[in-house]
Amino acid sequence: MKKLLSTLLLSCAVSFAAGVYDGVKPLRVGPVSAYGALGTSGSKVVSISSGKQVTLRGMSLFWSDATGSPYYNSEVISWAAEKLGIDVFRFAMAIDCYKESDCSNNSDEKVAASYKSNPSGLEAKLDNMVKVAIENDIYIIVDWHSHRARSEQALATDFFGRMAAKYANVPNIIWEVFNEPVNDGMGEIASYANTVISAIRTNGSPNLALVGTPFYSQMGSCGGVNQTNVGYVFHFYAATHTLGAFKNAIEGCLSNNAVFVTEWGTTEASGAGSISEGSSKEWLDYLDGKGISNCNWSLRHETVGNKPEASAMFKGSTVLNSKAALNEASYTTSGTIVKNYLTSKSRAGTWADSITAGKHTGACAFAHASASEMETSIEGKASASCTYTSSDESVATIEAGSIKIHGAGVAIMTGNDGSQTVVNITAMPNQTFTQPNVTCRLSGSGCQNFSGDSKMQQKMNETVTIEGSPITYTSDNPDVVSVEKMTCTSANCYSYKNQQVWIASFKSVGVAHIRATAAAVPGYRALDTTVTFTYAKNVNSLNTKYFKNQTVALGSTTQVFTVEAHKVPVTYTITPEGYATQDGEMLVAGNVDATITIHAVAPEAETYEAIDETIMINIGAGNLSMIEGITPKTMANVSMNARMNGNKLVMTAKHSGFVTVQVVDMAGRTVKNVVKYVSAGSNVMDLGEVAHGNYFVNVKQSSMVKTIPWSNK
Repeated sequence: MKKLLSTLLLSCAVSFAAGVYDGVKPLRVGPVSAYGALGTSGSKVVSISSGKQVTLRGMSLFWSDATGSPYYNSEVISWAAEKLGIDVFRFAMAIDCYKESDCSNNSDEKVAASYKSNPSGLEAKLDNMVKVAIENDIYIIVDWHSHRARSEQALATDFFGRMAAKYANVPNIIWEVFNEPVNDGMGEIASYANTVISAIRTNGSPNLALVGTPFYSQMGSCGGVNQTNVGYVFHFYAATHTLGAFKNAIEGCLSNNAVFVTEWGTTEASGAGSISEGSSKEWLDYLDGKGISNCNWSLRHETVGNKPEASAMFKGSTVLNSKAALNEASYTTSGTIVKNYLTSKSRAGTWADSITAGKHTGACAFAHASASEMETSIEGKASASCTYTSSDESVATIEAGSIKIHGAGVAIMTGNDGSQTVVNITAMPNQTFTQPNVTCRLSGSGCQNFSGDSKMQQKMNETVTIEGSPITYTSDNPDVVSVEKMTCTSANCYSYKNQQVWIASFKSVGVAHIRATAAAVPGYRALDTTVTFTYAKNVNSLNTKYFKNQTVALGSTTQVFTVEAHKVPVTYTITPEGYATQDGEMLVAGNVDATITIHAVAPEAETYEAIDETIMINIGAGNLSMIEGITPKTMANVSMNARMNGNKLVMTAKHSGFVTVQVVDMAGRTVKNVVKYVSAGSNVMDLGEVAHGNYFVNVKQSSMVKTIPWSNK
């Protein structure tokens, strides 16, 4: 870890902040640029590079389940950093069970979409949250949120080892290897922690590692972990746990070890019940006096179903995971206490001074400057008689005293006299635009009559962005698809009837790109984006009664093939050869267990597209597992409209909830499996990391499944 106050700030060749990963860099100035990676020294959490004591204050997310998952969102974290002034947030990754007992036979105690059931999905979510932490220059606690981690030691060791290697050079990371032990003694906890933290250190991460303590991390004892940069966890809920009852235990631990309160609440220990503002204040005054870092439980809305959670920050039963929604949110009693505490302790205005300490002086120094990336320059700040070197020329440079803005981020300007000043260019969010790509077919599928003139039309989703800017649409190929403002007159218009709306009219087979533009509005950049509208031939497909994934007996004869589809001859290829043959419409299976694929192709016709479909058949016992839910054709009555657009999966969901996305290759192997919480409306998932090839993309929400053939070129 390079010293931020010497080597880093004196070298314009080094990126502004050490927290750079996968091309992501800080977009604001925060504690990570001031302290870098954290460790411990005696009873204190400290900056590894400078040795200074560090005290962080922030929020814990709720369990990463259906309730908490919507808040694992870049806008939520950015909002909390900007509006609450958090230094840290806790990624409470639900592992398997809500309680300490085995939940394999108890669905009520089992976390849906847990890490154990969906490791790739939670790791992808973590990756996004690490990037958000870097962009906001704050810390993220990677929390193994389980009461039974000792029984999950192998899984935890693998996870933390791989994540340590992945994020070895990311100073924003804090590891929390055991949330709340229940029935484990400190010796057993320490044995587990030594194994897991050893994997973290072996894989290159020296960052602070936190270890839970006995009985819900109430610090009955602590110690015994013989690794470097280790702190011990204490949790309290102010209406149940008084400072007087736990102060001696905490101070006993502090005599030789660092303590970090990764979870505290204003309520009773259940997270519900009464709230004690007085006890909360007594605790917080004590923590601040000792310099003990803390995260409040939890950043979520109050009521789910009929169950209120008094420890939640926001009132109501609605998910609040956009900045616009959060800005209008009402706080619970607990949320008000926590908001007032965090904002009163916020150091948002001091970080620039911290990272230029001793250097922000001299004739070339000027007041730390900030502006929007929508502006072109900042005038009247820098000295025209000085020359400056920028630590990040992609953010800003200085020419003859004018600060030229190039993009969002943070740059340190070093004057020719050695003085240093921070320039922060803030990113402007995009306006909201939810119009998906559209395909209309010659049969009329995908189109409706909106103007009364033609059934081959599609109404554009929006005439105005959610932020209030009117949208203009233009087509680059109006002979294929034209777009114009019309009066919506048909019954399909619903609430838009007799209003002026934008309507696309499909005219001839082909593709048109519809450009959507809208002027910038305060706080948001101008909209300029494109969607693809396709007027296509009808889908030609095979009869799924016969051409489907299935298992057939050794030596059997089964109808599988269709000789023609809409009068177009179909050609079939069986792979590998030698295990089955085609006899007209029949598949004649051999006498050897095998798994085969059958690839069907047919040329396009005047009104029908070409056929290119593949199924998988087990003969006898087979030699590969069949993939449940994969069919060569979309099932009827799906609850979600999904399609591939290049390497992007575009999903339009009728309701919010979890969606399972499974990518399967032609041999039937699952190459990617993700469980993702989506909101009602349009959602996009990038599948670009999947290798080139042909696949089925299986999209499942609730009991409905849609399968999309995908050629990833």
